[in-house]
Amino acid sequence: MSLPTQTSAKPSRVLLIAVCSAFLVGLDSMITVPLVPAIAEDTGTAARLGGLFVSAYALLFALSAPLCGAMSDRIGRRTILTTGLVTFALGNILTGVTSDFVPLLVCRGVAGLGAAMIMPSVYAMIADSFPFERRGKVMGIVVAGLLSSTVIGVPLGSYLAYLMGWRAAFFAVGAVAVLVCALVFALIGATPPRAAAGQQSAASPVALYLGMVKRAVTTPAVLCVLGCTLLWAFALYGMFSNIGIFYAERFDFNEAQTGLAIMGSGAGSMTGALLGGRIADRLGKRTVLVAAALVAATGVTSVALIGEHLVPVLIVFVMWGTAVGVGQPSLNALVSELRPEMRGTALALNSSAQYGGMMLATSVAAVLLDNGVSFSVIGAICGVCALAVLPLLVGVRVAGKAEAAEAPAPGMEAKA
Repeated sequence: MSLPTQTSAKPSRVLLIAVCSAFLVGLDSMITVPLVPAIAEDTGTAARLGGLFVSAYALLFALSAPLCGAMSDRIGRRTILTTGLVTFALGNILTGVTSDFVPLLVCRGVAGLGAAMIMPSVYAMIADSFPFERRGKVMGIVVAGLLSSTVIGVPLGSYLAYLMGWRAAFFAVGAVAVLVCALVFALIGATPPRAAAGQQSAASPVALYLGMVKRAVTTPAVLCVLGCTLLWAFALYGMFSNIGIFYAERFDFNEAQTGLAIMGSGAGSMTGALLGGRIADRLGKRTVLVAAALVAATGVTSVALIGEHLVPVLIVFVMWGTAVGVGQPSLNALVSELRPEMRGTALALNSSAQYGGMMLATSVAAVLLDNGVSFSVIGAICGVCALAVLPLLVGVRVAGKAEAAEAPAPGMEAKA
């Protein structure tokens, strides 16, 4: 017997909204990358501080996502989703009308807060609307929507910025967010809070959030899983968030040209993600993740070291993106090695770890670049972070086995 769902909409409508929302969030997290040189010139900002635009977005997402997920249980999925879309649209539109550095950071933070409301609500609506046996396939479609933004959305936004100025790209993202919000009202019925079905914890969302954080930092296996996610994100975004500046300085690329380069890397990442899971099922997830980490570390280091030779840089850039995509499904699967009572905490905080890694990487890279550190050093730091995932993989297994050995056998607690 299947449990009743919270949504009154057809599952196909929920999936459409989920894919559109994921595409928007993926697009907005990366849209500044090719636009940083133009934004910096227009606002009088040092170009090498441009990574902080991504940092502000990622910081608000990392801090808010678990809390927003808990709030969607209490208030209702559609309410949090539409509030997030409005906040997201507002953050992007304000970004387009702002001309000073600090207000721009605030506006990017507002957009990140909106994204933090959107994604937990989207994933929860998918879980509410689809049976368990179909959920993996559907989640894969949503993730593909998220990744496709790099292949389709970022190049289109870059070309729009090239034709009409960087502000037009943010206005366009904000306008699409408003349209998606209207679609939600048209296609998705009101979703009652889980409390209505007697499924809600008595604890407040803030208490639940703090409880998850406390459990994470006191559970070695969960801490290792979140550490892997954070380091993987750092290894990617430390260099990738500054790739627009890199191509502008090394090869005098404009926004449209940088967008095309990102499209190639994004296509490699999408292909890698689609194939990575299948390869991991055959060869083993740890084997695939080790190989992906080695290739990603080589790629991100080599991009910065090759120098002024464009074709080799582009080839290695695609190779790097593909390796990241291949490793991502295996990285996500680490959660499955945890005991069931730990998985919820790891899943709830995993997006915070990812965006926390993004925030740390972009902040550190911006400070180093602004102080004259070369891209070669940034690439090397990112390469080391990719390799640092490997010992943590051992930590996940060792800590998981230790905690499993300490756990009471099934039925023992009931007999006590």
